[in-house]
Amino acid sequence: MQALDIESPEPGHNLSPRAFTSPEVFEVEQQRIFARSWIHVADLGDVVAPGSFATGQIGRTPILIVRDRGGELRGFLNACRHRGAQLLDGKGACDKQIKCPYHAWSYGLDGTLLGVPYREQFDHCTLDGMDLVPVRLGTAGPLIFACLDPDSPPLAEWLGELPAALAQAGAGAWTLGYELVYELAANWKLFVENANDGYHVQFVHDLLTDALVNDPSVTHTTLEPHSAYTWAQINPNYVPPDRDPEDAKIRFGSIFPNLIPVLSPSDLTYIRVDPIAHDRLRLFVRSYEHPDFTDFRELRKLAFERTTDQDLAVVLRTQRGLHAHGLPAGVQASMYEARIGHFEKLWSEAMNSEGVSCIPRDAVTRQLMRRIHTR
Repeated sequence: MQALDIESPEPGHNLSPRAFTSPEVFEVEQQRIFARSWIHVADLGDVVAPGSFATGQIGRTPILIVRDRGGELRGFLNACRHRGAQLLDGKGACDKQIKCPYHAWSYGLDGTLLGVPYREQFDHCTLDGMDLVPVRLGTAGPLIFACLDPDSPPLAEWLGELPAALAQAGAGAWTLGYELVYELAANWKLFVENANDGYHVQFVHDLLTDALVNDPSVTHTTLEPHSAYTWAQINPNYVPPDRDPEDAKIRFGSIFPNLIPVLSPSDLTYIRVDPIAHDRLRLFVRSYEHPDFTDFRELRKLAFERTTDQDLAVVLRTQRGLHAHGLPAGVQASMYEARIGHFEKLWSEAMNSEGVSCIPRDAVTRQLMRRIHTR
């Protein structure tokens, strides 16, 4: 197996193309990035009433979020303790328990094992402690995050200034405007990096070029331990007459590893980039709207779809080009691509970190992990 170049790039340089094309890299990402990060899994609107549930993913790990009878949010691995069958799909409501569709093991909404058909047959093992496996949960605005690693930093630390920005805007009380799903034959990191790329906007996007003020003096970028964001000025022509143009700003960036929240005076729109395979991603999009801007929903949706289609086209071109044999790592613009450099630094640090609690069992990945440790 060839050694993988996962070291942090030199300033001004990108990751190796193999970081975006290698199945082996993707396998290690599941352990070293997704199993150790806070990942957006659902929204509070999915689990409003006691007994309601929603399912999500952390990498390839299925997650179950349920609101128990007391109204508390709880998170579990979405896997039965008997044979590992996935318990629930999508979102909905439970009655009084969660029942496995395979062998009918049942669990309370607090994860406690309640019922086992033919319990006397399990005479060579103990069923004590066979409750659902819990995961950490946290919220910010309308968003629910989950984390598999008990040693990862608290959610508030992970999200940086995002919760304060959402609270100041009042986004937690906004209503859902629309939801979209996309799939693309590309590596998940390429779309995250595209969202952090300010260099391509004037060449790829017509609507964004018109909507934002292209003046570095009125933009400000912040790099945080687990995120990066930029505040940019909205073109005064897009600001209603009753609002101060100076206050019309948009916040965009990413929460490591795969959430892209965009906050403006009219809406909170996020894109979650789900890693399906080393060469396939899924985008899950939701847009929450300020009550004063509901009349502009269709216009906002059409603008988002046009901009996203443009992004998907260039990301797909990049994925194809990165397969070019002998292609060296690329380079970065210091200001317009600063958030890409920060993302790749966080990625490299995570991929080279130790203390992973969930080590893959297959021999190929174990060998790869040893190579990473010895680089």
